[in-house]
Amino acid sequence: MMDTKQFIEELAEILEADPTTLTLDSDFRESADYWSSLTGFSILIFMQDRCGVNVPVDDFLEMHTVGDLYKAASKEGE
Repeated sequence: MMDTKQFIEELAEILEADPTTLTLDSDFRESADYWSSLTGFSILIFMQDRCGVNVPVDDFLEMHTVGDLYKAASKEGE
């Protein structure tokens, strides 16, 4: 499992956001320079490929913060 700093940096790249402005409390959709379904899909692929977690779309739609994503990514080790 990657640490929070690395997770935020990689997520910021997908969101095209400044990683120094993202925290675990940030709303990742609002933090994106431009949000689209493709951005959401890219996050799901990131979660699967880099974090080893398959997040169902319905669960993803309920997530709002970077912390929600990180918590789901942390379940890989459980």
